[in-house]
Amino acid sequence: MLRPTLLQTNKRKARVARCYTDQVLVANTDITLDKRSSHHLSTVLRARVGTQVQLFNGDGKNYQGEITATGKKTSVSISSAHTSDNESSLYLTLVQAIARGDKMDGIIQKATELGVSQIQPIYTAQSIAKLELKREQKKREHWHSIMLSACEQCGRCTLPSVQPILSLSQFLELSRASAPDTQRWILSPSATPTVTEQSISSAMIMVGPESGFDNDEVQVSEAAGFTALQLGPRVLRTETAGPAAIAILQSKYGDIL
Repeated sequence: MLRPTLLQTNKRKARVARCYTDQVLVANTDITLDKRSSHHLSTVLRARVGTQVQLFNGDGKNYQGEITATGKKTSVSISSAHTSDNESSLYLTLVQAIARGDKMDGIIQKATELGVSQIQPIYTAQSIAKLELKREQKKREHWHSIMLSACEQCGRCTLPSVQPILSLSQFLELSRASAPDTQRWILSPSATPTVTEQSISSAMIMVGPESGFDNDEVQVSEAAGFTALQLGPRVLRTETAGPAAIAILQSKYGDIL
């Protein structure tokens, strides 16, 4: 039989419910949450009146509070605000060729959890065909919701941006004008498996679709300042390559040990 002291030591502390809202948040005020946030707290997390919660709106702070009403219009009394320190010093952009099916959902979820700063979806020769503008907008809204859910789960209170979809050529044209000190890589199974040893604070990693980049796409990307990079001896799926690359770069230049 276990001793009471050991039972007490092993008792797990419950996680505080966490929720995103796009409203202005201020300490020592009461707030009625929007439909999404109310549903997330009251229906998904089954929070009740008196439950301690943590709200965030992307301004870099966590707001502590207590639920005062539940249902379609959930209310929270905010008691305090605290600046978060869990953002990486590495500003990392994932440039991801749009994968088929729901693979993009997993890519965006994992990239957010791993601390990416920006996600840039692109069309390439072997990715899905260009969508109509309305469908592009719906896709982006869906990916934004995936990103928000990932932030709620992992504790981030600064939101990565999910950019409008561009063609590879459009993206390369825009990237030429970005900060000159940004290190740029494009993943290629035939490239050299090395990264720079110098200290960097800003980087882009470009990942191809299921069939990879065409040779000419790698060449035009290199002409635009990207360095071809091989992660290792095995060819990774597109949904694996992005998160793996982010983890490696965060470990080498960011905040993952």
